[in-house]
Amino acid sequence: MPHVVVGIVLVAHGLITTMIGFGSMSNPTSAAMPTPSWLGWWPGTLGRSWAFDALNLGSVPALIGGLLWLAAGLALVGAGLGWFGVSVVSNQWQMLALVGALLGLAALALYFHPFYIVAILIDALIVASVWGRVVAAR
Repeated sequence: MPHVVVGIVLVAHGLITTMIGFGSMSNPTSAAMPTPSWLGWWPGTLGRSWAFDALNLGSVPALIGGLLWLAAGLALVGAGLGWFGVSVVSNQWQMLALVGALLGLAALALYFHPFYIVAILIDALIVASVWGRVVAAR
């Protein structure tokens, strides 16, 4: 994959993840997005945590979930900037990518919805790629 595409994917995926975090934190008790009729078989709703809703935990865990999304997104944006050579994070881009992807996978598990399949694949690919680079460097 061309060098520029990897950086763009990291930054774009991080920005989308960050926006989900800001949305979850700014209004943790907001109504969930309606599920399209063709996805009516899915029991959960987009933007709500199936775990938090099932346990009726309220807004504090939703805020924590938002922080999880936010931390994952910021780490991925930092990884993308480091990939592009921004000096502040250029030496830490692999660790930021790994942490961001792992936090993203944790958030995706808590807020799972079929629409998030692409995000799961991207995060899993990031983990596998960075892990492969770290193991190869040893």
